Amino acid sequence: MEDIKKRRENFEQLGKIYPKDNSVTVEPTAINGVSCYWFTPPNAAANKIIVYLHGGAFAVGSIRSHQALVSHISQKLKTKVFFVEYALAPEQPYPAAPTDVFNIYKALLNIYPGYSISLIGDSAGGGLIVSLVGDLLKQQIKLPAAAIMISPWISLSCDNPSHETNRAKDPILTREYAKSSAKDYIGNASLATASPENVPLSAFPPVLIVVGANEILLDDSLNFYNQVKPVQQNTVLSVYENQNHVWPLANVHSEASQKVLTEMSEFLSVL
Repeated sequence: MEDIKKRRENFEQLGKIYPKDNSVTVEPTAINGVSCYWFTPPNAAANKIIVYLHGGAFAVGSIRSHQALVSHISQKLKTKVFFVEYALAPEQPYPAAPTDVFNIYKALLNIYPGYSISLIGDSAGGGLIVSLVGDLLKQQIKLPAAAIMISPWISLSCDNPSHETNRAKDPILTREYAKSSAKDYIGNASLATASPENVPLSAFPPVLIVVGANEILLDDSLNFYNQVKPVQQNTVLSVYENQNHVWPLANVHSEASQKVLTEMSEFLSVL
């Protein structure tokens, strides 16, 4: 467990690269015993909530790694963001994280009836959005108003061609790390059950998928776009040239990151 502790500490350093947006307040709360955080920007839109599901290969990531990024997203979108610290592997493998996300989404629907609730997820958080929609469809619960996926990790089999074609271009992820993390997350379940790519989707919310052209996970986004487009006409895929995995986390002020934030804002504003 020493290794996972160190990995978490290292990942949390990402949250110190640039400061949070000081106009956005951050308040801790909890739902069903899960630590969550409200991000509230000035002039927040009425009756709108965005649930943020962080990345980190289902094993790392927290408010400390993502607070700065999420504050800038909240400010740009002028919307309150509900950040979820869902259960992490290997201590709590599948289905702990999807269960946390499902319970929190359901609770928010009950607490805020009539609100528009959307989702943003990066990397593993994008995969959790897919798992959530599958669970909601099964139980015939209202789907989110929209979803935004940043560099989503959807195929836990890690055998898409981009794992090899982008191996030399991707400075963030390796296939070996992804496979090892997938194994920890799947635990005693099966790949067929746990991998978001296997979730049957008869419907999906309007979705914006953004991904960097350098990523080993590029095909996850391309394949998911092709899977969802037939059931959701408002499915948009943006491939950003020369960008790496979840690039806004490394530098929210770069031209490509600012472009993503603008694209997110425009996508949500027309729904």
